[in-house]
Formats: sequence, C-alpha cells, structure tokens
Amino acid sequence: MPSRPPQPPLDRWFSSEQAMGLAASILIGLVTVMGWATAWSDWHSYAALKTYEETRNERLLNQADLISGSLGIVAALALFAAAVVFIVWLWRVRWNAEMFCKGEHRFTRGWVLGSWICPVVNLWYPKWVVDDIVAASDPRTPPLTPTLRVIPGTRLVWAWWLTWVVGLVLDNIAQRSVLDGLPQLSELRTNAVMSSISALSTTAAAVLAVILVQRINDLQMRRPWTPWWAREPAQHPLNGPWQPPAR
Repeated sequence: MPSRPPQPPLDRWFSSEQAMGLAASILIGLVTVMGWATAWSDWHSYAALKTYEETRNERLLNQADLISGSLGIVAALALFAAAVVFIVWLWRVRWNAEMFCKGEHRFTRGWVLGSWICPVVNLWYPKWVVDDIVAASDPRTPPLTPTLRVIPGTRLVWAWWLTWVVGLVLDNIAQRSVLDGLPQLSELRTNAVMSSISALSTTAAAVLAVILVQRINDLQMRRPWTPWWAREPAQHPLNGPWQPPAR
C-alpha cells in the first residue's frame, strides 16, 4: 500500500522522545513480568486441578481461578498501557523521521496505529513502519533519499519482530485451548507449557524492544535537527524563505 507523496510537516518541530521512550520501556518491562506471572498462574491452575482429581477439594480450584482471573486483568491493563505509550512514542518519532528525510515511507502516518490493530496485516506491517523510521532517522541516510523501502532492515528490528510474533501466536493458542469448554488436565498442562514458552519469547522481544527504543532515540539525537527541505535549496518549498514553525 503506497503512501502519499511526502509533504513537509509544517505544524510541529523536532522533539526529543527520550522521556516517552523511557516510559514505554518501563511499561514493556512490566508486561514481561506479568507474562511470567501469568505462566506461573497457569501452572498453579494445572496443579490445583490435579490435586482436585485426587481430593475433590473445590477450594483449591476456586482459589486458582481467582488468582488466574486477577492476574489476567492486571496483565491486560499492563499490556494496554504499554501499547498506548509505545504507539504514542512511535507516532512522535515518525514525525521526526519525516522531517529528517524526504524519503517516502511505505505507509501513511495513520498506519503507525492502524498497522497494529488491523487483523492479519498486523503480523508484518508494524515491522515495516519501524524499518522506515529507523532508515529515516539514521544519520547515514541522505536527507533527499527518494524512498525508504530500498534501505535494508536491521537485524535488531528483525529479531525484535520475530520474537514478538512467536510469543503472540503461542499466547493466543494457549488461551484458546482453555476457552474451548471445560479444560482437562492434559489441556491445562499444554497451556502452561505454551504460556512459559510464550513468556520466554516475549521476554526476548521486550529486551529487544527496549534496545530498539533506545537505538531510535539515539539516532534521532545524533542526527542534526535540520529539516530535509531546508537543505537544497535553503527555501521553504511552499512559502518562500524557510523558517522554523513557532512552538
């Protein structure tokens, strides 16, 4: 899906996103902790059901259900908060990227959000969005580069995205396995195993995401804050002599 021809974003100026990136990193860490807590609760539910089959003590089952439900709610809230802050950070560094480099992004700015919420394409569109932001933010990319899609993606982005997708898919499979009617002991064990693997993959993705956030912030802080349209010639393309917009 091609983007519109790039236009100078005249309604804002460069901004440092270090603070927003730090907030996103902290929340990503919290999501990781909750992922392991959820995996533990799945093993606890498995152990409770196994004990119930031997003792018929329903108190253990009720307690396991309460723990699992409570942790599930907290994990969902942590994931929502992390997603919101991360996407806000991504939106803002995309603005910076559009001013650093004229190069055409693969998607319009609205896809910074849309790429995460549209089914199916959310398995690869967000990676392309990040690839273009990294390419435009890199000081080695010429400001008048015509398109960003020809710049190869980095190994960091590839590693982050693959580990994230693996963790996401495994987590969805695990959750569906216990939603299909009354779970059996073998199903709970399978669910606990997959939750643990998902937590491991998500942890790797979280570490890589924090590194990626720092990498993009560092690239944007190292690159001179000069908009691409002020370079050749040093005139605003629409309104005569170029001047930075008022804050």
